[in-house]
Amino acid sequence: MPDLKVSPELAMLIEAALGGKSKSPSALNQKEINSARTTRLANWHQVRPLLLDYLQNSEGQIEISAKHLAGLKEFAMGQAVTNMAFLGISVKLYKQLIDDNVKAFLMKGALWAWLLYEKPNQREFGDIDFFVAQSDIDKSLITLKRNGFVPDAYRNYLFDKDALRSSYLDTDYQLPLEPISDHTLQSLEIQWRPSYPRYCYDLTWEELSQNMISVSMAGSSVQIPGMENQLLMMVIHHGGVEQWDKLKYMADFVRLLRKHSNTMDWAHIQDVSTRKGFNRLLNESLGMVRLLTGEGFASNDSSNASTLPSDNFSNAILQHWENERPALKSKSWRIFLYNMRHRDSLAVKFSILLAHLRYLTNFRLLWHKALWYKNHRS
Repeated sequence: MPDLKVSPELAMLIEAALGGKSKSPSALNQKEINSARTTRLANWHQVRPLLLDYLQNSEGQIEISAKHLAGLKEFAMGQAVTNMAFLGISVKLYKQLIDDNVKAFLMKGALWAWLLYEKPNQREFGDIDFFVAQSDIDKSLITLKRNGFVPDAYRNYLFDKDALRSSYLDTDYQLPLEPISDHTLQSLEIQWRPSYPRYCYDLTWEELSQNMISVSMAGSSVQIPGMENQLLMMVIHHGGVEQWDKLKYMADFVRLLRKHSNTMDWAHIQDVSTRKGFNRLLNESLGMVRLLTGEGFASNDSSNASTLPSDNFSNAILQHWENERPALKSKSWRIFLYNMRHRDSLAVKFSILLAHLRYLTNFRLLWHKALWYKNHRS
């Protein structure tokens, strides 16, 4: 990791999360590490298993207090059991969806834990996500209900009325489900878009399902989008929505690039991201990887590629990593501002603005959303 103006605790977490051998553990050990702050940041960044592996592989050159090390070990053991259980559930549900002729693929945490990490238990995740063709949502809900999962109370209220259901599907991108009774898995989501349509990423099922590949997961063969589309979905979610707010997201990105960049069609990636209006976000994100690891990826023909990431982009990420960010009841405004800053052109930003105005004029849907929350205040 190149020298950055960050605390020794964050520097260690970056090394632990992103790997690489560019700096020896002894270089970090020369600075005093605050054990409490280290584990608190690791919790925020959701990289506790990676931190534990890093400490154990440092052969005693880096140490934290016995109390905090024990806490990391306890969490990592529980996460390992949870991850293996969730991976089995993921494959089981995937097979049933496919058997019921639902167009679907597994995505995000459960998939990337298995696909990208040396050990699946190194990646923290707490739910399971499926991407489903919008035309097959009803069929998918039948399959998932048979397995004990139904939409949460808020979405069930909206889905109970045909007009609201249609408006919700047209203006949203995901449907959280919860178990009917006690279950190991407490959260499951289906998506039919990579993000809210008002952010104008506009990657469709037809585009994402082109050139699917088969991978072995928990002893079974599953079909997933190719690595180019995995990268595009990761940039949209981890970058465009989550704003690279946690090291967990960058850890996914770096591992995908290290494992698959040499075989990916970068012309296709650059073309799609340009047509969808997030090429700048993609290249800023690749620049951030270069800044953090010293490694360059992608055949980027842009003349200013070597100048990325911009100071505004990298400084905002490092500030959030160092100081965390407040949890918000709704991140819509934060995401809107971020996309207005980092998307490609005035035309794309104007489209995002118009899409938000259209959403805000969906009075019937918004009134029922507000009514539900008013009646269910805790």
